[in-house]
Amino acid sequence: MDEQHLLNELMKAVSEEVEEFSVRPHFPGLRKFAAFAHVAQSFGYRYVGHAPGNAALNNPLFLFVRMPDARERVAALQAARRDARGRIPLPGMRPGLGLTPVPQARPQVDLLHSRMVVDASGRYSPRVLSNVLLLPLVMAVFLLFPGYTVERVLVAGSIWLVFLFLYFVGLVVTRIRRSKHLARLAAALGE
Repeated sequence: MDEQHLLNELMKAVSEEVEEFSVRPHFPGLRKFAAFAHVAQSFGYRYVGHAPGNAALNNPLFLFVRMPDARERVAALQAARRDARGRIPLPGMRPGLGLTPVPQARPQVDLLHSRMVVDASGRYSPRVLSNVLLLPLVMAVFLLFPGYTVERVLVAGSIWLVFLFLYFVGLVVTRIRRSKHLARLAAALGE
């Protein structure tokens, strides 16, 4: 369902020849979205990262910019064989399986995925830590109404410690994933 929405947005941008468009993936996982970015690149739109001004959001908009040879790419795809319903098959994807790359396209999709993971890791910023550190203040306000008791303060403090622990676990996981994907990107540049 969401794959079709993304592809409709791409086809609208291609037909109107807009210079850039941004989309927000609504399905979980960047792997399918990386496959979409590969298809968009085949149609002449390059993934450039998060749209300006919303990189700190939990689900930011992803920006695609029209490449100089976009018109030629689209013409070449239109000259390709159409399927039974008269539509152009998705370049680099398995026919009938949506955004599932063929083995030949998998390396390019994996590199796009790594780039997206690196971009997403930038969202784990000090803003998130400031939200965790403000949580005791919010809890204090909510405890004001029913009244402070030792048990309620201990429960609120325990909840805050769990959030703080989860923040640090997330930070470690994000740094490990970022370094892994940066190494993959560096190795691809070195080839």
